[in-house]
Amino acid sequence: MLKLLIVDDEPIILEGLRDMIEEEKTAFREIITARDSIEALERIELARPDLIITDIHMPEIDGLELIRRAQQKNIKRFIILTGHDVFDYARKAVKLQVIEYLLKPIKQVELAEILRRTACELIQEREIIAVSGNPLEEMGTSQNEHIKLLKAYIEQSYMKDISLSDAAAYLNLHPVYLGQMFKRETGNTFVQYINQVRIGKAKVMMASMKNLSLDTIARMVGYENQRTFYKVFRKFNDETPGQFRDRKVQSDHG
Repeated sequence: MLKLLIVDDEPIILEGLRDMIEEEKTAFREIITARDSIEALERIELARPDLIITDIHMPEIDGLELIRRAQQKNIKRFIILTGHDVFDYARKAVKLQVIEYLLKPIKQVELAEILRRTACELIQEREIIAVSGNPLEEMGTSQNEHIKLLKAYIEQSYMKDISLSDAAAYLNLHPVYLGQMFKRETGNTFVQYINQVRIGKAKVMMASMKNLSLDTIARMVGYENQRTFYKVFRKFNDETPGQFRDRKVQSDHG
């Protein structure tokens, strides 16, 4: 599980950033917050975050000094947020090897993309370390993070025409590697899993939105035509979508 520390002395911005990141469902599953650099340094000791997002202007210790002290504690990745487009800050950030320098107000899509890219880098680093001779559990942890990322990607995109190659490109991994790992860890191929997700979503729609046609539902969950939807549905349920819906209607009125 990847850990993220957000540091900002404005509570509204701090809570807004946390909500924004949680909504995006990235691999940073543990999100910690701090209202100033002193509190942040305490959090660093306890949590050992993989990434720190920090404002620059804060009382007592500013964000740049926080980064310097965090680097001494072997924290390596930082994103700076600021409301000031000042060249001197940007120059100092570059010297500190900050991965991104973002101006407020933050664009959620841009921040989400940065977090996903950073998560992929962190996970791949863990794999390299594991292959180099570290405990096997480290390899298992990084693979589990890949699986979580892939499942989150499918959950967000199942209604589109997505492939394993699309998912691999999204995660910056090789399709063959991702497919083999997913099969090994879940027992399902990518296609089997996405069909399970789609059929599960379709069943919920058929049960709760009885006025929608089956063709509409098929398209809403990612199938281009009703024939494919029927075929996949029967494979997973031993009945047609129409039979499933009729059975649900009867049970609801029974």
